[in-house]
Amino acid sequence: MARYGLVGVVATVIHSTIALMMHEWVGIVPFWSHATGFFGGLITAYLGHYHYSFKDDGAHKSRFPKFVISSLIGFGLHQGGVVVLINYFQLDYSTQALPLLMVCIPALTFLMSKFWVFR
Repeated sequence: MARYGLVGVVATVIHSTIALMMHEWVGIVPFWSHATGFFGGLITAYLGHYHYSFKDDGAHKSRFPKFVISSLIGFGLHQGGVVVLINYFQLDYSTQALPLLMVCIPALTFLMSKFWVFR
């Protein structure tokens, strides 16, 4: 669990950094800046979980597609969360919505990774 958390923190920092840079510096709306950051975090998370968290030796051709599916579920929850938290609850993206999403969604993706992707 600690290894998963460490990789998750690194992937989250990359995701958040890219998302904030795209939003704050480039001016992209939160929905698309968050999506851009997600893909940076996806690659980081896969490689970290494969090699470090789960120390898996399964073929990438079977692991990576499952990881992408579980990540896309997480992505859908992230993107839906951006829409709901910003449009309906009027939360600020940078200081409220983004941190909330970065805490809540990883729990679900951990369960999918542990019991399905790297099983």
